Amino acid sequence: MHSKRIGLIVLIAVGVALLIGIPKWKIAAQEKASKIAQGTSKVTLPVSVNNIKPNELGGIMILEYHLIGEPEAEWRRAPENFRKDLQMLYDQGYYPVPLEDLVSGNLKVPAGKTPFVITFDDSSQGQFRFLKQGNQLLVDPNCALGIMESLKKQHPDFPLTATFYVLPEIPHGLRLFGQEEFMKQKLEYLAAHGYEIGNHTYWHQNLGKTDDIGVQKQIALCVKEVQSYVPGYRVHSLALPLGVHAKNRILEQDGSYQGFQYHNDSILLVGSGPAISPFSRAFDPYKLERIQAGDTAWGPKSYVSYYAKNPSQKFISDGDPTTVSVPKNLADKVRNISRNKYKIKIVE
Repeated sequence: MHSKRIGLIVLIAVGVALLIGIPKWKIAAQEKASKIAQGTSKVTLPVSVNNIKPNELGGIMILEYHLIGEPEAEWRRAPENFRKDLQMLYDQGYYPVPLEDLVSGNLKVPAGKTPFVITFDDSSQGQFRFLKQGNQLLVDPNCALGIMESLKKQHPDFPLTATFYVLPEIPHGLRLFGQEEFMKQKLEYLAAHGYEIGNHTYWHQNLGKTDDIGVQKQIALCVKEVQSYVPGYRVHSLALPLGVHAKNRILEQDGSYQGFQYHNDSILLVGSGPAISPFSRAFDPYKLERIQAGDTAWGPKSYVSYYAKNPSQKFISDGDPTTVSVPKNLADKVRNISRNKYKIKIVE
């Protein structure tokens, strides 16, 4: 493997993605955060559902996690803090949805709840670890997947799921969740248990620094590798390495390499704020912003606190997946495709 590529991957593995100084998305995130950070040190309880008017044009958090393990760092979330993040979201009236449902607008969210999405980049071992007991493989209760599975049992009304953006071709011990002997079993487990496997390119290539053939190679070979373990699995979402677009962005959506074709329904950035509602005219599935996990002024807790004080800014479900409820002053912001597919309800 080329030495520069190995160097890049090692940096990824330890959560160091700041290879070119402070990235633009982080500067933008800090600017946004400065506007909402005041008074966000405490998370206040949500208003009673009966007093909240639905607004299905509000913002939706797509959370972005990387390493899960000790100690806590900029690109690493400690397991206990990950548990706290999820418990906070449950306590504050948030409801987990698959990324696919957000993109399609197929949001089956209870009335008064706010949808959110969980994503993981780089497929590191702390995200999904197996423990072997005799002839059995058990999910480590302290890895991200184990924590989510445990919380689902504690809260059956909180159907946690996530999209895992995987790296198939990086040094052994790091690729596809680290445990080489269990790669097939892990991908099969995710596919069978309602989790989504996403594309993070073949080896975390900066797509802005390669040509059209290189872009297609990186995206196509990731899909091909996943399908070698889970035949027929449809990989249809791409998280851009380092948040950098390809020069020819259409190749992020569709392309082929050596006769192998791919298609993506959505493209995720590295930051830096809430995503736009899929029912909004401003929605673009190929420019989905995310919120990087961590105890920062632009992290999940800060946004939860901000939305608790400004509930009109977040997506609040009406509980009916066949309708889109919007405030009267935002009625003209609904996408035409949503008008054709759903019944629009105006909230006075």
